[in-house]
Amino acid sequence: MSESERLISGLAGSSRKLVQHGLAAGENRLELFVVELQEEREQTFQALGLLLSLTAVMVLFGFAVTMAVVVVFWDLSRIWPVCIMALLWAAVGTVVWRRLRHQLQTWQTFPETLKQLHRDVESLTNRLR
Repeated sequence: MSESERLISGLAGSSRKLVQHGLAAGENRLELFVVELQEEREQTFQALGLLLSLTAVMVLFGFAVTMAVVVVFWDLSRIWPVCIMALLWAAVGTVVWRRLRHQLQTWQTFPETLKQLHRDVESLTNRLR
């Protein structure tokens, strides 16, 4: 076997190993992604259901509290209790909106999959050097 044939054979073997390693890593990362996708879907639906339930309960609670305050202070003033309760509910809504906005800005989708992909790229880069 000549020197060039051994070199070609060595390159083919190295290339084959590199492709096999890449395929194995890709398969593992795909499985991790699918598992995280299922978890994310379940978490999203559960959170959405809880959010809708909480919204319905809080609307009923807010209505009951507002009506109770209006009835208690009806003889003193008819408009001020309603205005004060409206301002209170607006403040509560603002706080909830700001917390939701903060949560959406810091939300990370598939953090483990992305971390593993970064590690794979780093490992592959180091192997190619």
